[in-house]
Amino acid sequence: MASEAAPQAPKPSALKRLLLKPKPCSILLLLKDAEQTWYPSKLARVSGSSYVHVINLLTNLKKFGIVASEKKGKQNIFHLTEKGAYLALTLDELAKKCEVAEAEHKLVKQEAPPPHPLPEAPAAQKEKSEAKLAAPEKK
Repeated sequence: MASEAAPQAPKPSALKRLLLKPKPCSILLLLKDAEQTWYPSKLARVSGSSYVHVINLLTNLKKFGIVASEKKGKQNIFHLTEKGAYLALTLDELAKKCEVAEAEHKLVKQEAPPPHPLPEAPAAQKEKSEAKLAAPEKK
């Protein structure tokens, strides 16, 4: 008897596992602001992540060619590469579309009339009317 193995979902790529989480997304979106000088401790503070987490994330993003760093004195300053800027822009557009969809959902939910009570089934109505007829009247 041959048993068929259940199909398994493909394992997400390392980059997908890395980027599709809230904190890495927020860090990538922060780095999108090229007017700021982004060093690890500042990224950690603004994103609400630990310094160690940010360092590990930046190391991984650097391996994938998403961020680059330059040394200024004792500080390593991080910025997006061209590839990273494209990813951050795409992620930002997706985030904005999600916010619009959520706002539309809330608006539709607020405008929806309250649900009406379901009408009783005919058998239940018949039983009630029979019960009223059978009950003696009080005077």
